[in-house]
Amino acid sequence: MRMIKADPHYNVVQVKYAYAVTCHKAQGGQWTNVFLDIGYITEEMLGEDFYRWLYTAFTRASCRLYLVNLPKEFEG
Repeated sequence: MRMIKADPHYNVVQVKYAYAVTCHKAQGGQWTNVFLDIGYITEEMLGEDFYRWLYTAFTRASCRLYLVNLPKEFEG
């Protein structure tokens, strides 16, 4: 067992159970790491409500926020 744990690739194959919640259900909660998939946002959705939603999503992360499928409009 020690040899397996000493293998540098051992931790790569370990998978932990994860949860997914909507941004609105996440209000009031906070997590160390948050993955935010915003790849399905259309140009018509970009408005005041979207930016409020985005603020809520961003502030759920206490340590790291990972943006997944970030639209090109957000790239700086």
